[in-house]
Amino acid sequence: MNVIKTWRVALIIMLCAAIGMTASAYRVESPKASREATEAQDTVHLERRISLLEQRFYSVETSINRLEQQATLSQRPSVTQSNGREMEVNLLRAEMETLRRRILEIECGLLKLDERTMMPAAREARKKAGASSSTDPCRLYSESPVQLSTRPSVN
Repeated sequence: MNVIKTWRVALIIMLCAAIGMTASAYRVESPKASREATEAQDTVHLERRISLLEQRFYSVETSINRLEQQATLSQRPSVTQSNGREMEVNLLRAEMETLRRRILEIECGLLKLDERTMMPAAREARKKAGASSSTDPCRLYSESPVQLSTRPSVN
């Protein structure tokens, strides 16, 4: 906001300078020089130049107003954006948790199939080596059917 106030002050100073220049053009010391200056500067051309200056100041003022609006909008937290982002994050978290559960189910199913298809000699060697098959429920209950949760529909 300080930048915008600075611009406004600069705009006012520029406007005063333009008015001062215009006024100094009219100030002439002698009547003879006054007539020559009047003849040299046609009033139509002078009005046209003043009109151009007014248009330029108007466009600068419009730009400053736009900057003010953008500054105030950027300072306000957007409620709808944060709610939308929170919803997206929550949805992504839920999907990740579903994927984790599916991966665990698939791993358990693979362990059951591995235990079922393993040669009895390999199974005994693994038990002697102290593998964690006695505590792993997937290997412990290898004869139970492999059950996976329902597969999500793909759109």
